[in-house]
Amino acid sequence: MPRQPGLIRAALALVLGAAAGPVAALSCAPMTELAAAEGVIDLHLRFECAPYATVDLSYGPLRLTEETGAQGAVHLRLPVLPASAGLSATLAGETWEIELPEGAAPGGFLWIDAGDSQPGLLPVAGFPVPGRILPELALFGTSPAPGHLDWPVTAGNCGQALRARVLRDGWPAPRLIEARLPGCDLAGTRLRLPLPAG
Repeated sequence: MPRQPGLIRAALALVLGAAAGPVAALSCAPMTELAAAEGVIDLHLRFECAPYATVDLSYGPLRLTEETGAQGAVHLRLPVLPASAGLSATLAGETWEIELPEGAAPGGFLWIDAGDSQPGLLPVAGFPVPGRILPELALFGTSPAPGHLDWPVTAGNCGQALRARVLRDGWPAPRLIEARLPGCDLAGTRLRLPLPAG
């Protein structure tokens, strides 16, 4: 049976029309994997369509900003906060709520807001904590954070003013801490600042 040019043209038009039609946008909703144990949440997020992108995380009073890797992945270790604290991730203006495990024991932590402190403050305050994923966050498992923060006095920082927002378990929001380190005659000592639980 001979081919009919009209039918061939019609079929070709349909194929071309389908190819030129709108392509569904790739969803960037993260693949989520998390586990909670001993007061710590081990969180893995993967945004397949967003390598090297900025992700803002909000978890109770904690505000953290991270960057995805080549595969769009982020790995964080966070303290378990009270059940009323919600966890969300925001990327490119879109926000996703992340379901948390129930019944996990709260964790102790100490966090210094690196974005609101002068350069070089974290090392002065004893951060980054060795072996931690986030340099400004110290986790203490199910134990509370220490009731003080010791800042070493060195020849390089003696007499300097320090200013930072600090958050620890038991506080509903970060608190501004301001202090001046002792003079250089006290280099080699430590300035102890109280961080009461209440």
